[in-house]
Amino acid sequence: MTDPAKTNAAPADAAGAVDEFAHIPRSATRHPLIAVGGAVLALYLIFHLRHDLRYALSAGEPVDAGAARTSFASGQGGALENRYIRVSGHPDRESALEIDTKGSWVFSQFFRVLGTGDRLFLHRRENPLPAARAEADVFEGRLVRFGELTFADSIRDYFAKHVTATHFFAPELFARAVEGRAGAGALGVIDRNGDPVTLAADETIALEIARPERVQIGLPRSRFPTEDAAQAAIKARGGEILASRGLVKGAAAAGPASGPLSAAPAPPERWMFVVTFPAERRQAALGEIGDLDHLVEIRDARETLTARGLSVRAAGEPERRLATAELAAVHTMAPVVIPDDAYLLVEGDRPREHASTILLALILAVFAAVNVVGLVRNRR
Repeated sequence: MTDPAKTNAAPADAAGAVDEFAHIPRSATRHPLIAVGGAVLALYLIFHLRHDLRYALSAGEPVDAGAARTSFASGQGGALENRYIRVSGHPDRESALEIDTKGSWVFSQFFRVLGTGDRLFLHRRENPLPAARAEADVFEGRLVRFGELTFADSIRDYFAKHVTATHFFAPELFARAVEGRAGAGALGVIDRNGDPVTLAADETIALEIARPERVQIGLPRSRFPTEDAAQAAIKARGGEILASRGLVKGAAAAGPASGPLSAAPAPPERWMFVVTFPAERRQAALGEIGDLDHLVEIRDARETLTARGLSVRAAGEPERRLATAELAAVHTMAPVVIPDDAYLLVEGDRPREHASTILLALILAVFAAVNVVGLVRNRR
């Protein structure tokens, strides 16, 4: 009797051995384009990760870049790009920003470093920041080119439109820059921090005029209830009151304004006057007034004028040109413009934090090799 379940016998080789799997059909191979596409995609991803991979394989000790004003002021940051560095500098906290990821309530600091011509910015990710780190103006982290950031355009636009910085100029340098300006064009001048500033022809400049013969005196209201009483105390010591600025409230002390942690007293209120004394009596009179109360305030008297260049016009008076010796300070406010060759230092970003990039690159390399090997075998 014949068994219907049996098929033809499996073929035998020359030695008579039977291959029992020879009748199983061979699976269809992948199309060569799939292997090529997989290999190309893996290699493209490795190329896209090349900067992170290079940084992950770099040394764990930071490269000492020295002072930021010497390393970045002249655009020399290219040699330090994508490296773990240590740099010292003075941050501009006046124009600093606080950045938070939407919905995370995790805040980080973002500010420029003074003296670098706006070529170095710092992103401090750690929050809260330890006191020792906050007090030391030394930063360690990864240096990246600002233009390669995904948010570079939006940050540039925000700074240019909404962020301003105060620039102070040495009176002598500012006067020479004004004298050397050609025509009525823009004025280029270096501020006291070493940052170049471009001022438009109609830019408003604040000029603080020194009045060495005058002094500003503030007498506390707690000791002198009325303005007349305060004036009498000054006149009794030979002072001539040139101007009265009324009752001025002092600046509040740092800390919460109210609540259980608010232990600071209320800021004092003072009667403020601009006073002059006879030269022979000046020091003795100021000493006597300073001994009246611990809240007495004595400062140099300055007059702040706004001008374009060094020419000013007081109300009802003709325009006059100021001499450099008359200037105590020259300053203005200008938007922060981030140049094309700027860099960002991501503080606390260390090479070991990118160790997973090495593993990912290895997996992609193996994936590409498998596809290439399979493609070569199928071509045989």
